Amino acid sequence: MDPRKAELLARLEDVPALVEVRGLLGRNGTSLVMSETSEVSGFVFAPDHDLAAGFGQPAPGLGAALAAAARTAGIEPGQLRVRADPGVMEAWCAAGAGSSAEVVEVFTWSGAAEELAALAGRHEARILTRGDEGVRDLPGHMRRELEGLESWPAAAVATAGGEPVAMAYAFVETETLWDVSVATEAAFRREGFGACAAAALMLDRAGVGLAPVWSVSSTNRASIALAERLGFVPAARWGGWRLP
Repeated sequence: MDPRKAELLARLEDVPALVEVRGLLGRNGTSLVMSETSEVSGFVFAPDHDLAAGFGQPAPGLGAALAAAARTAGIEPGQLRVRADPGVMEAWCAAGAGSSAEVVEVFTWSGAAEELAALAGRHEARILTRGDEGVRDLPGHMRRELEGLESWPAAAVATAGGEPVAMAYAFVETETLWDVSVATEAAFRREGFGACAAAALMLDRAGVGLAPVWSVSSTNRASIALAERLGFVPAARWGGWRLP
């Protein structure tokens, strides 16, 4: 691992607001875009996900460096997603460095295992691990989601009539946390399949001592409703926008 990334991992707390930053720091395909005036201020750039996750108080001047990194990685103009503290977002947007601003809500779980077990039991669900032959049976977009990750220790799939219709997986993991991602086939939404897959994976990861974090745009009411149904409560906020 890059020594600078290892040092940052040691310095940044393993807390819900930083789960994405710390999870991306641990991946081989990411790099740092750092402030010259601070050792703990900048972005983790993840070209495979068109994403730059901020830590500390990066100044708007880093926008040029992020744009250059995006161009080198072949990311189309306006497609790089940037996340950072809401105050950072406001400063960047006021300086003309950001557009399409939004609020990203970060939730932590405070429910009960019995409630998760009930949701997981509403439909058939199974845990998939890397190398599992069941990955080949996933719908194309779900399979590509997993194939686009450098590593994923486990995913959960909910099925209808034996066919996978919803999947939950960890976008990133840290020493104690993991970030929940859920995908459900359009024809099977609002029927509990997404909740079933998410609950099954939450129970599985709890067995290895990892707590779930849920991050979502404040305008995505369906995802927020699902998070609340699973027992998540608001914990922090990020700013989100696209670098023009």
